[in-house]
Amino acid sequence: MFYLFRYLLKRSFFYIFLLMLLFHGSGIPSAKGQLIRSESYELSVAPDFWYNTVDRAKPGIRFRGEDPRTFLDGPHRLEASIRLATAFPDTPVSWFVSYTHPISFLTSPGNEGAVHVYGSMRAGLHRYEAGLKKRWQPGFDEFVSTDLHFYGGLYKRFDDAYLIYNPQWQKEPVTFLRSYFRKRDEHGLGRWTVHLSGFAGMPVRDRDPFIRYDGQATESPEALGVDGLFGQLTLEGLQQIDLPYSFYTRTRLFAGVSSNSTLPEHRYFVSGASAFTLSESAWTRARGTLPPSWIRDGLLQVPGGPGLRGYQEMTADQLESGMMPWVQHAVSMNVDLYYPNPVDSYFSKIPYLGDLLRLESYLFFDAGFMYDHTEWQDILMNAGAGFMLSLNIADYLGQDRGFFIRYEWPLWLSDAPDGENAFSFRHLLGLGAHYRF
Repeated sequence: MFYLFRYLLKRSFFYIFLLMLLFHGSGIPSAKGQLIRSESYELSVAPDFWYNTVDRAKPGIRFRGEDPRTFLDGPHRLEASIRLATAFPDTPVSWFVSYTHPISFLTSPGNEGAVHVYGSMRAGLHRYEAGLKKRWQPGFDEFVSTDLHFYGGLYKRFDDAYLIYNPQWQKEPVTFLRSYFRKRDEHGLGRWTVHLSGFAGMPVRDRDPFIRYDGQATESPEALGVDGLFGQLTLEGLQQIDLPYSFYTRTRLFAGVSSNSTLPEHRYFVSGASAFTLSESAWTRARGTLPPSWIRDGLLQVPGGPGLRGYQEMTADQLESGMMPWVQHAVSMNVDLYYPNPVDSYFSKIPYLGDLLRLESYLFFDAGFMYDHTEWQDILMNAGAGFMLSLNIADYLGQDRGFFIRYEWPLWLSDAPDGENAFSFRHLLGLGAHYRF
């Protein structure tokens, strides 16, 4: 890891990275000014900054509105941002607005039911949605809770200049319905989480040819007798088990199924997140926020899908060759064994900061079966070791707000590329926690 940071320090990007963390990326509050201040409502403003190679520097401002007598769970909660691209591309202004308001008959202390509205135009993508979300929390522990969300909306990719691999997206506007269920609890072994999510949609128009899983163009397939209708269902289970002497394990079980008509931006990859998932993160939604060479060389891995980390470089090589290595269905398992290290022990002794800053060390093993649109393939496996540096300030619902950077060595692949030894010293930079409880 020392060599990685020495390399970063030599790059001007590293200083841009620190500036983005300061203003936005870490989720840590920055200095704010008051636009509106009363006993019933407060609207705050703070500076904002981001960067990508299409827009270049993007200064802006962020807004947060809430009832100051509550702790982010009152009426009329507002988050928004507007930025100006200094390169003045075709669309120089980007923005997002998120509004949440509790519904009285669905809400009780710790058990909020709310309407949520979201809209954004940034990095060449329109996205708008509205829906309901409900939370049940029986006590004061936010990690023992149940969440249920239902949304409907529309998105459209209108500019592919922000993409590294254009075939990962189609350009027709898409209407969609999505649902999300999460149950978090704990038992004698440790805490556990179950996620169940569904996504269904349909292009508004059908002018462009549909790209099948094998990369061939055709007419849009039918689902339930409707042209272009697609659906996807994903199940994820997480379990942490505490062991003696500060050891512990984290296990992730993943299962995902997709219809033949699923659009390219939602399809799984063996090693990491789908294109649509990448668009949800400020770090990966636009070309050049992180160096594109990290993605093209297979150095960067973003968690999602089956999550076989060791195959990130192989996925990148296939994308670079013009092949889209999409997976239609998948079943996988990820297991990490964490062991104590002196740096993490030192961090834990720092007053206040010790509760937020971690350097976790672990050994990992991933395995999975993939259905590539024709048949189930032989099992894929990988194993290695890694470290994760995190600075995290969870919000009042226990949601992560911070950064998670993993540096991993996938030392063994069960199916190494032709001419490559199965045992080899490989490097991987992970962005985001692989286990999101």
